Amino acid sequence: MTGSKKSKVKKADQQVREEHPQAAALMELHLAHELALFEREAFLAWLKPELELHLSVAREMPLSAFVDADQVKSVIARNVVDNEIPGAVAELAGDAAAQLFSSEMHKSTPLRDILPTAHFEEFVDKLLELPEQRKNGINHVIELPVYKDLISGVLYQAIIRYIYEENVLSKKVPGVASMLKFGKQMLDKTAPNLDGAVEENVRHYIAKNLVFILKESKAFLENSLTEEDIKTSTMELWDVLEDKTMSEFQQGMDSIDLSEFVVLGYEFWKTFRSSAYFRESYELVVDYFFQVYGESPLGTLLDDLMVTPDLMMREAEVFAP
Repeated sequence: MTGSKKSKVKKADQQVREEHPQAAALMELHLAHELALFEREAFLAWLKPELELHLSVAREMPLSAFVDADQVKSVIARNVVDNEIPGAVAELAGDAAAQLFSSEMHKSTPLRDILPTAHFEEFVDKLLELPEQRKNGINHVIELPVYKDLISGVLYQAIIRYIYEENVLSKKVPGVASMLKFGKQMLDKTAPNLDGAVEENVRHYIAKNLVFILKESKAFLENSLTEEDIKTSTMELWDVLEDKTMSEFQQGMDSIDLSEFVVLGYEFWKTFRSSAYFRESYELVVDYFFQVYGESPLGTLLDDLMVTPDLMMREAEVFAP
């Protein structure tokens, strides 16, 4: 409203007050009454009986009388999937994460204060109750190329070391170890290809027997490691980790790394929320929810969620004027 319009409205209001003083006085009293209703105590006194009355009526009505599954799905699609996420959200999340992870409170907190030992042990026990998943996990690990490379590398180094340093002959017969080392040095000078041939033969032997080695490795992991062994080893690892602080786990990471992880999560969410999997997932969950509660009285849902008039009043008191 422009200054001239405000002036005209003010002038007209003044004229009405002068011509109809009683009406103006009544208006002032009514306005004061309405404003008084928004004072904290008066507002809460008015809200409590209103809330109880309307809630008692609503409890008897089915949830579908208020909202249906398609409406909820459209709200999710509109607000979670379709709406553009402001870039400021990712920036704020990154800055907030940096503030948290750089705080003295966070850095000085030991792992056990976040995940108590009793809860960790319960997770371990539950995982041990899933032998099929454990077996499949072992199979997947053994089939990984990196696991094959690891086994090959360890065996190669062990065999080469044994040949040159740790074999029984060199340990039991005095002077043999020195002679072997001297002989290796001489071979390196006079016949370097021979030394390479030995190592190549070792590699060939490992490659030829790798399938058998992996099979034995799998059999050992499946049959020799009992649930008790796994739990003991896991809890021993936990004993090492539980007293470490968050700052120790974050060594080598700075605030930029943390912010970049937030950005990666942000980019993932933008892609994931548009996927068919996400859409079908939330639609399935919403449909199931309405199968359970859609035609039931709203009171059933409120009781299951332990939502009572007293609870609603307590929350209202927090935000009351």
